[in-house]
Amino acid sequence: MSAIQFLLSAALLFGSGSPPPSRDKPEDEVAVLIRRLADHDPRAREGAAGALGSLGPGAREAIGPLVAALGHEDVYLRGAAASALSRIGEAAVPALIQALGEGRPPVRQSAAIALGRLGPAGRKAVPALTRALADSQETTRHAAAVALGGLGSAALEAAPALTELLSDREESVRRAATVALSQVDPGGRFRPRSLQALTATLDRLVPMLMEETRVPGVSIAVIRDRRVAWTKGYGVRHAGSREPVARDSVFEAASMSKPIFGLLAMQLVDQERLDLDRPLVEYGQECFVPDLPEKRLITARMALSHTSGYPNWRPGGEELEGPIPLLFRPGTRFTYSGEGIFYLQRRVEHITGQPLDQWAEQHLFRPLGLKATGYRWTASLGVRMAAGHRDDGQPLGTSTYLHPNAAYSLYTTAEEYARLLTEVMRAERGESPLLSRSAAQEMLRHQVTVGSREPIERPGTAQGLMAYWGLGWSINATGQGDMAHHSGANGTGFRCFSQFSPTGGTGLVILTNSTRGGELWVRLVAAIGDL
Repeated sequence: MSAIQFLLSAALLFGSGSPPPSRDKPEDEVAVLIRRLADHDPRAREGAAGALGSLGPGAREAIGPLVAALGHEDVYLRGAAASALSRIGEAAVPALIQALGEGRPPVRQSAAIALGRLGPAGRKAVPALTRALADSQETTRHAAAVALGGLGSAALEAAPALTELLSDREESVRRAATVALSQVDPGGRFRPRSLQALTATLDRLVPMLMEETRVPGVSIAVIRDRRVAWTKGYGVRHAGSREPVARDSVFEAASMSKPIFGLLAMQLVDQERLDLDRPLVEYGQECFVPDLPEKRLITARMALSHTSGYPNWRPGGEELEGPIPLLFRPGTRFTYSGEGIFYLQRRVEHITGQPLDQWAEQHLFRPLGLKATGYRWTASLGVRMAAGHRDDGQPLGTSTYLHPNAAYSLYTTAEEYARLLTEVMRAERGESPLLSRSAAQEMLRHQVTVGSREPIERPGTAQGLMAYWGLGWSINATGQGDMAHHSGANGTGFRCFSQFSPTGGTGLVILTNSTRGGELWVRLVAAIGDL
């Protein structure tokens, strides 16, 4: 028995009992298998599709029926048909191109999958696959990106469209586009290099993402060569108003308050007034609860690297001074903790004899010339404030934090926050009068591996490979070196993000006044990466 006859017999075994084709007429085998594609038994249908695929180019007359099967309600048959078409080869490409452009959603998706399996034989489908990157269906966009990536440099013309896909609303599509771009355009010739190209990309993407996510206002600052190179505001400070987001518009930095507090703590380390590894209880009387034996192990290093053992926030919030548990022995693992930062704040205030906001103003903000940054609300900040907004775009009002909290109460502008980042970068090179090089390098050293958090999504070699925490900063190891970053989210309706590359001298600050701002910055950073 020939191989073809064996496969045919196997397919018929699961069928409805129709007679096998004559051994004297092997040319009828394809026709019989085509009929089996409509069998009532799903195993027979899938077996027939598999048998047709095994015939390769010899099953050309089955291309039409197999393409029709791409839209069958039986998803296994759709998969088997796509596989069969890919094995038939180049002869199936014209029909698959037509199906990709005109078919129903399941057909378009399956056609893209089949073309992806064709490999080099699918080169003629590059224009159609490029158009499919804009398909309304996530799964089709994903499959088209994978197919183009598999063609390598033969699909270079698709690089601009793949670049557009880096800001797609679906993470799976963005990641597929990232991989595909590295395959079709390994030299990165379509990635923005100049500041002008980058800002043009931002001017195109930010308004589009704002409209999709219903974010009323965004403020952005870009760092190049360790200096603030560009800032811009988009939208309005308050929905329904005409007050635009300007360079001096003030937003809540939310949890991006924490790494700036880390900078202040490291200044005290420079002054030998704070030891990173000395138990905090040894700095004098304090009443931070609970007063448990394990608490005596907590150090400034643990607080800044989120290994203190405290939860993020105690039940009822820190304002009530209620009970707070220790979740594990301090120093043994990572758990993100606003309470740990707040505890260190109390110790710093005891050491300095001043509230956090006053100390920060005197020793960091004023020396840098920052006039719209502070850990406590003031009337001068209030007149520039943006209002937070809900998911539906409705305003939540403006906050007035009258008590400084190192974990979340920082008010700032995108430009001024970026200047704080540049100071850390300057310090890392030994060029800052405010912070020593050794202190900056210790801030950016990997203190603990963070297995509970995925690296930030970025394209190409900027993609995070492993997540760590330094002293105040989250750190991603990437193919381009370490990337320090921090995000922020306050219940008052603000979402923000910042990042910088100590080696590359680049950085980015994104402040938004909406609870959906997180989606906006994630998609934006996924598109532009490390600038």
